[in-house]
Amino acid sequence: MCLLLASAARVGAQRQERGKKQAAPPAPTPAVVPFTAGERLEYAAQWNKFLTAATLKMNVIERRDFFGAPVWHLQARAQTIDPVRMIFTLDDQFDSYTDAMTLESRQYESYIREQAKRDDLVVPMATKPDANRSGVHVYLVLPQTQDPLGFFYRLRAEDWKKEPVLKLPVFDGRKMYEVTARRESSGQTVEVAAGSFAVTRVALKVFQGGQEVQNLSVWVSLTEDSARVPVLIEAEAPFGTVRAELTGRTP
Repeated sequence: MCLLLASAARVGAQRQERGKKQAAPPAPTPAVVPFTAGERLEYAAQWNKFLTAATLKMNVIERRDFFGAPVWHLQARAQTIDPVRMIFTLDDQFDSYTDAMTLESRQYESYIREQAKRDDLVVPMATKPDANRSGVHVYLVLPQTQDPLGFFYRLRAEDWKKEPVLKLPVFDGRKMYEVTARRESSGQTVEVAAGSFAVTRVALKVFQGGQEVQNLSVWVSLTEDSARVPVLIEAEAPFGTVRAELTGRTP
């Protein structure tokens, strides 16, 4: 009799559980980022020690809906200026649509205008098939994949005091890379056109197919306040050395 009563109690409890509504999963929350819509960063770039070879402008255009998901629309424009422009004309634009929840890239666009060269590239990305973009060729990529522009903003979202190393896949539409960002130093002061800042200096190493890309080194110096603004970007590459320093920020 006791066994029958226990069995009946279990069946009743199971039925009661099935009758309950399943709890809805918690709604995703936006990733915490140190920038807002409307932010504009302006840089003066030296190339092979020319005083100023180009200007670079990086903008947070807006936070918007993108095929049913909230994204940050980020944009960068690079333009050579005289006297370098007399030798080499460059007017490039790059756009990133970065997921506001995961900070993964949802679409990368590059519009290259260098001398007579014209090269437009649009790269939709997803970590799984996306029914909202049916009819569009979408590149299936690894979770956490960034595009080159979104990656620089992703560096700003990192708490470098707690996590000194960040490893992420980066896809530019043609090649997949693994980028390792490592805190190299902190507390140092750098002087740039926009002022004097205490910074965390982050060194980037780029890998492809498990092998480090040779003759390419990049350093990004981020302010140690809550905005983590990149005030200095330095690179050593086959085409020369580049130093881009912040000249202004809005807001």
